[in-house]
This record gives sequence, C-alpha cells and structure tokens, in this order.
Amino acid sequence: MARAAALPPSRSSPTPRLLPLLLLLLPLREAGAQDGQVQMPPEVRGLLGDTVKLPCHLLSQGPKVNVSQVTWQRLDPSGKTQSVAAFHPSHGLSFPSPQFSSERLSFLAMGLGPGARPSPEMQDATLVLQGLRVEDEGNYSCEFATFPQGTSRGVTWLRAIVQPHNQADAQEVTVGSEPVPVARCVSTGGRPPARISWFSPLNGEARESEVPGPAVGTVTVTSRYTLVPSSQADGAKVTCKVEHEAFKEPNLLPVTLSVHYPPEVSISGYDDNWYLGRTEVTLNCDVRSNPEPTEYVWSTTSGDLPASAKGQGPELIVYSVDRLANTTFVCTVSNALGMGRAEQVVLVRDTPRASPRDEGPMVWGAVGGTLLVLLLLAGGALAFILLRMRRRKSPGGGGAGGTGGEGRDSGRGSYNPKTEVFENGGPVYWTTAPGPLRPDGKDTEEGFEEEEEKAEKGLMLPPSPALEDDMESQLDGSLISRRAVYV
Repeated sequence: MARAAALPPSRSSPTPRLLPLLLLLLPLREAGAQDGQVQMPPEVRGLLGDTVKLPCHLLSQGPKVNVSQVTWQRLDPSGKTQSVAAFHPSHGLSFPSPQFSSERLSFLAMGLGPGARPSPEMQDATLVLQGLRVEDEGNYSCEFATFPQGTSRGVTWLRAIVQPHNQADAQEVTVGSEPVPVARCVSTGGRPPARISWFSPLNGEARESEVPGPAVGTVTVTSRYTLVPSSQADGAKVTCKVEHEAFKEPNLLPVTLSVHYPPEVSISGYDDNWYLGRTEVTLNCDVRSNPEPTEYVWSTTSGDLPASAKGQGPELIVYSVDRLANTTFVCTVSNALGMGRAEQVVLVRDTPRASPRDEGPMVWGAVGGTLLVLLLLAGGALAFILLRMRRRKSPGGGGAGGTGGEGRDSGRGSYNPKTEVFENGGPVYWTTAPGPLRPDGKDTEEGFEEEEEKAEKGLMLPPSPALEDDMESQLDGSLISRRAVYV
C-alpha cells in the first residue's frame, strides 16, 4: 500500500507556509531569467550533515558591466528576509546571521573558500554550505548589484534529505477468525517520509502509521500487513518494498510468515495389497503443525494395535500381516496448541493382488487374441459370401435356367448343354463352342472350374466375372449362351 511522496509539514520545516513565498518570488526570478542575467537551479537537495553547493551565475552582458555587490538571503517561514552572506569588492565578506557563520559558509569562486578560484569579475557567486541541517531548508535568493544594468536576482529551494533505516520482520500469531498483523515493516527517520508497499500472494491489506523520527524533522513510517491467520499462511513469503528519493533503487525486504496452529494429520504408505504372510509393511503419519509435534500415538478404532504391529514415532511397522491387521489404524499427533488425528482402513487379502506390471501383458494378449479371432471370422464370412455370389452367377448354377428351376421352366424348355430336347419331331442337341486355350494348355472352362475349386478351399478369391457376359437374356425371361450351336 503505497503512500504519496510528499513532504509533510513539520515544526522545523513548514513547507505549506513557504509555498506562497515561492509564488511571490517566482516573478522576481522570472524577471532575472527573462533577459538571461542570473542562472540558478530551481531546487538543490542535500543529505543531512553533508556539504551542499548553491549555484548562482551572472551571465556576461559585455565588458562594461561592473558588479558592485553580491548578496545571499533566506526567506524565513514568517515571510521575513534573512541576510545570509554578502560580498563587496572593497569591504569584503559579511555573514550577519548567527545560523550561518563563516565556519559553515563560503564563496566557491571568489578565492574565499576551499577549492576557490579567483574571479575578479564576480560573475560566479556559488555559495558552499557545510554540515547541512534540517533548519537550513528553505528558499534562498542570490542578488547581483551591477552597473549600469541594475539589480539581478534568482531563487533556489534548498531541501534537506535524510535517508531512512529500514527493517521488516514477522509477527508470530495463532490461527483465528479475525484479521491481525502478521508482518511489520518500519522505515525509521526518513525525510521526507518513506513510501511502503507490500508484495504478497495472500489476500491481506496494509495499515500504516507515522510518528516523529529520532532526529528533528524526520519521520518514522510503520506498515503492518494484516490478514485472517490460517495454517495455509504459515511459511508464506511476503516482501516489503520501501521507496525513498535518497535511494537509487527501492529496498526489498522479504519476510516469512509464522502462524501457530494444531497438527494437521494424514496417513500414507498403504498400497491396497496387504495379503496374509506379507512382511515388513509400513504406514507413515504425515503432519503439518506449528510448533513442531511433541507426541505420536498409533492405535486402531477397536483399541490397541495387533501384536505384529509397532509404532515408532511417525511410522507404524507391521512385521507380519495376519487377520488382525484387517482393521482401521489411527494416528494421533499432539503439539502445544492441541492435537490432530487421521485414520487408514486396511483390507487384508488371501493372496497378492496382480501388479500392474503383470496385468499389462495379460490384457494386451487377450485383446490381441480377440482381434485375431474377429479377423479370421470376418475373412471366412467374406469368402463364403463371394463364393455364393459366384455360384449364383455361373452357368448351370442356382439361378434361372439351373436345375433348381427345372420345374418352373418346364413349359419353356431346358437350355442345359447336356439335355436332349425333342421339338418339331426331331432331336435338338446343345453344344458349346470351344474357347481359346490358356498358356498352360487348358481351355477357359477347365481353368474356370479349377479356380472355383481353389476359391472353395479359401486359397484365392473368385476370378473376374468376365465370363458372365456369355449369357444373354431373352424376352421370355430365359438365358441362352452366345456360344451355343442350335440344330
């Protein structure tokens, strides 16, 4: 929770009272800067106790301009002008204020201070102030009396900065239902006051307060991070961020929270494979608590442990599994705030359960065998269907004109090549013209019969239905061969 970086009012530095004076002096400074006569920074900052320089330069307006006197003045909080230092070519230096003695003040460029450089023209009136104090803070004017240009003036604001000392720590609390401070961050003796904020993964808020610091004009800022304490907050990390204009980078202070709560217990180690005769099986009592547990007690819901079981702190060892191990084990843990418990139901088997390592090959073997049987059945069914279709379409098969339709076609005559038909008083013989020979010396019909026999045995699929074109449909619904010779 960050604060605005503003300089608050203090007894030795009433900044709000100086703002009207600044506004009054701005026209004077603008008048001097308008024609480029006096050059001064708008603000000068210095650390408390250090040496600061207040730059003041008269820009050259030509060789005929003479400086007759340089005067530095400070604006009091009451609005009165206080003379700080003056220099006259004939009368020398003057430090009329008891607050700014010659031991603390000097002119840098007039040969009247450490590292000074002679400047007969008196165009550099930079003032050096040693041992900066809080009461030195204020507005300072630098005035050149020149001839024939007259008086030129500039204004600067001197600020005293104090670097704070920062620290952060955790506040030990007990789990509860009301928000309480769980971490504290203190920035001591800063001027202006430091800005404090928090980085946290928790849902908390910061509450801030200010008190006067150890030195006059300084401020101590305290920020407390508050939330409803719970076991989940214990061990969480939050970070206090302190920002101040005296720091090049913000100060980051990590804090680990500490929340006290009774034990939270769970049991691990049961693999659901306790069988008769198994040896050296264990259960573990897992605990989260703050402070640390002081006692572990193992038992069962029916009373004491079986004779083959023994508790050793957070671990329960069953040396040999028997029927008595078929029970519910209980782990009870205590600490300074209370106790917690957890239960584990154990099922004792007669034989070991198949491990996943053994079940895998068995399952895959069963799946593979099932797929193989399905493929064989599908192949057999497909071969059977194709064979039936081939027989129906072949000459002399079970279709129209076959032997099965002999009764239905008796009125229309038979077209079987081996059938002798008497018509118009004379016999008619059905013959088939010989087809072309195959490369192996067999004719087409012999090859067809051989392929059909192979198809019946499942060795090959039926041949291409090219020979189906030999039959021709008649108007009366019968079929005759194109290669037959009729007498």
